[in-house]
Amino acid sequence: MKILFTFCLQIVTTVCLSQGIFPSLSPKGNIEQTVGFTNISIDYERPAARGRKVFGELVQYDKLWRTGAGSCTKIRFSKAVVINNKKIGKGSYSIFSIPGANEWTVIFNRDTTLYGVNSYDATKDIIRFNVKSRPTGRYYESLTIDIDVVPNDAVVYISWENTQISFPVKTESDKAVSDFVQQQLLTDKSGDPDAYATAAEYYYFLNKDLDRALVLIDKAIAIKNESWYYRQKVDILELQKKYKEAIDVATLAISMDQKRADWDSRSKQESEAEYKKRIEGFRSQLKK
Repeated sequence: MKILFTFCLQIVTTVCLSQGIFPSLSPKGNIEQTVGFTNISIDYERPAARGRKVFGELVQYDKLWRTGAGSCTKIRFSKAVVINNKKIGKGSYSIFSIPGANEWTVIFNRDTTLYGVNSYDATKDIIRFNVKSRPTGRYYESLTIDIDVVPNDAVVYISWENTQISFPVKTESDKAVSDFVQQQLLTDKSGDPDAYATAAEYYYFLNKDLDRALVLIDKAIAIKNESWYYRQKVDILELQKKYKEAIDVATLAISMDQKRADWDSRSKQESEAEYKKRIEGFRSQLKK
């Protein structure tokens, strides 16, 4: 018994040491990204090509794939999102796929405990949708999943070898902002000028709803005469190509800055010079 115990101990020790010495052939990967008000994270194992042809051979066409190696690939949303026009509740889902030569089927499944595809249950699917595959601009040795942020929404990219697919993920961030602006700011419920100015800046940088941005910055100015607010208004008017109005606001801003007690003469001169340069630019645009 003593000899047998020693032998078993040696085997266990050897296996443990071997696992520690040799790196994983499909190391774990993770990407986590905040998109608007939503956090999206993906955990997966990253197989490598290692000289093999991937799609059509290693990963066979028209057959279910775990979209990774080892344990199933998992995606998690901290808030509800919309994918392929379907609302997906917050939570974790496994990602399976059926790659094709030109088109893939992407599958989100409720079971996140799976290893491989043997126990996959299609009745637990949350959504299935098709996406076109395309060649990549570079070679991906290992399976790579990435999340690109498209202001307040996202695009998930899955790339391996010379093939890539992607699909958009829409968050409800824009709706939350719109609801707040509609219910709290456009109804004058807020007395905080910065709230109005920040909302105006939000629309300005997204280059959308600029008329609304103008209304919001005017509300901020009505509460408080702040130099930053006038600068924002000039920026919005310039984006709208309302150059005459921009000149009027910039001229008023120069006058206001000259009266500021908290600025030294150098700051006032620099601000005036900047505004005058912009005014010259606006006048040039009006002559075109």
